[in-house]
Amino acid sequence: MRVTRLLALVSGILLAVVGMAGTATAAPASATFAKASASATGYAAPDMVYCKLNVRSGATSSSSLLRTLYNRNGSCPGSSGHDSINCWISNCSGAIQGGSYTCTTGGRSYSTWLPVNHRGTRAWVAIKCGTYVLP
Repeated sequence: MRVTRLLALVSGILLAVVGMAGTATAAPASATFAKASASATGYAAPDMVYCKLNVRSGATSSSSLLRTLYNRNGSCPGSSGHDSINCWISNCSGAIQGGSYTCTTGGRSYSTWLPVNHRGTRAWVAIKCGTYVLP
């Protein structure tokens, strides 16, 4: 009887250790999924009301400026055309509350940021100054 209990205890510990090892190896798979979602469909672009949309390294207006997208349609200066950037998540979701920003000097303040794919790296746009389009 004691031998049976000892074997049950040892096998239970062994299963727990194997389970932890399985959990440890599962983490990189979720990281791979996050990377795979970087090849998303759908895109963010400057809104017709705003002529440009800045792409930043973080979800704050003080984060590094990586790129500026331009809307050259309608009343915006420049030749015709509309710049865009792919969303980080396929359905253009994942918006977060970050630092506050205004779309125009003295305009209303917002804090909603959308993740986008800038050269394979997650970046952020002030989505209230732009729009997003699903395919």
